[in-house]
Amino acid sequence: MFTTMPNHRTPALSDSASLRYFTFGTLYFAQGIPQGLQLYAIPAWMALNGAGAALVGSYVAICTLPWAFKLVAGPLMDRYSYLPMGRRRPWLLTAGLGLLITMLVLACVPDPLHNMGLFMAVSFVGNCFGAMQDVATDGMAVDITPVDQQARANGVMWGSKVVGIGITLTVGTWAINTYGFMVAVIGLAFAMLLVLVLPSILRERQGERLFPWTSGAISPEAKALKVENWSDILFTLKNVFLLRYSLIGGLCMIIGGLVIGLKDAQLPIFTIQQLGWDNSAYANLVAGANVIAAISAMFLAGWLADRVGKVRVISIYLVVMALAWVALALTPGYWSASGYITGFIYVLQFVETFCTVAILATAMNLCWARIAATQFTLYMVCNNVGIALGAVLLGPLHAHLSWSGMFLVLAALLMSALLLWQFMRLAKHRDSVDKLEENFAERAARKALEKSGGLPVDLGMPTPVM
Repeated sequence: MFTTMPNHRTPALSDSASLRYFTFGTLYFAQGIPQGLQLYAIPAWMALNGAGAALVGSYVAICTLPWAFKLVAGPLMDRYSYLPMGRRRPWLLTAGLGLLITMLVLACVPDPLHNMGLFMAVSFVGNCFGAMQDVATDGMAVDITPVDQQARANGVMWGSKVVGIGITLTVGTWAINTYGFMVAVIGLAFAMLLVLVLPSILRERQGERLFPWTSGAISPEAKALKVENWSDILFTLKNVFLLRYSLIGGLCMIIGGLVIGLKDAQLPIFTIQQLGWDNSAYANLVAGANVIAAISAMFLAGWLADRVGKVRVISIYLVVMALAWVALALTPGYWSASGYITGFIYVLQFVETFCTVAILATAMNLCWARIAATQFTLYMVCNNVGIALGAVLLGPLHAHLSWSGMFLVLAALLMSALLLWQFMRLAKHRDSVDKLEENFAERAARKALEKSGGLPVDLGMPTPVM
């Protein structure tokens, strides 16, 4: 029995689209703080201090690999939660606290460049909490955001994350160079703490508790979406992920991750060690491109995805990025020309950010709401595994290929993703998911009747009485 829902009128995310956009954008901004530090600022700092491609790539891979932990976190969140506080919010608050603590521990690692084992271990643990926070945020977004708002929500979310990464890259690099590593990381941890106050004062749905000791009750919507056992999670995930278009989406996520991992690991080495830049010049350029692209994406990326169509607009973005890498590979004489690499990075970041928004909206569209955290997480795990693999491949590829050859590899990966996207049919996929939901509901009703004894035993076909 559940108690009567109290008449709380404090803000609830399910009640307001603008509140959802603001909250999810803020949470994604907070995600950008540790990622901007660990995936961009620290690799550039390592490159400036003479670290080779293999070491930088290994560090990026170590920071990315824990995001495969999302494959465990997603089912846990679908199966277990403290529902009086919401389906996802307890996990979100726990992950934020863990991430904050590990950021402070990371700041205390002595002489990081000469204690890489400990440094990588702490970074690994911190990214496990970061992955958990990401799963909780994504699961909440899929649970309470209507389908017709998902593209716009993804534009705000991803744009905010990129802004967080860009600001952290610039401020973090400046702080490391000016005040040292410890002070810089502690300052960024404090900024993240301020941002993470928001989910502690907002409910998922009206009437739920803010904290375990406050008043409130389980919302009917959260109860209805609750999956009661592991067999149901595995059954539903298997059925939906083995659909043709789910598999295509997963493969595209892996290829996209390969491109991002290889690109992010090689750019600081290419600009700093090949072109002679310093880490501040690299950080400021990438951060500036990211922030401007992200702000544009907040207002335009979701609208374009809805207006043009997700699959069609993603195909356009993939073609533009592939052509950009081919052009860079074929023009080594211009690499040192003033503004050439700057223009390339700006174009690439713009298109990549807009493409990411459309891909994330597509991934949400592929999800079955009943196991949204698990399924969306599986897509993100595919992407993160690709990113880690791409970063690890940097060393071996760089040992055998020129920079032009590396750029052509990226173009080839993008073209393979383009080919796969041509087979995606979202409307047909939604029809298939609707049929799965109908079958699940019938199966659940039948099991409930059997358990209560309300379903008669099947005696087979009747036979005539002789």
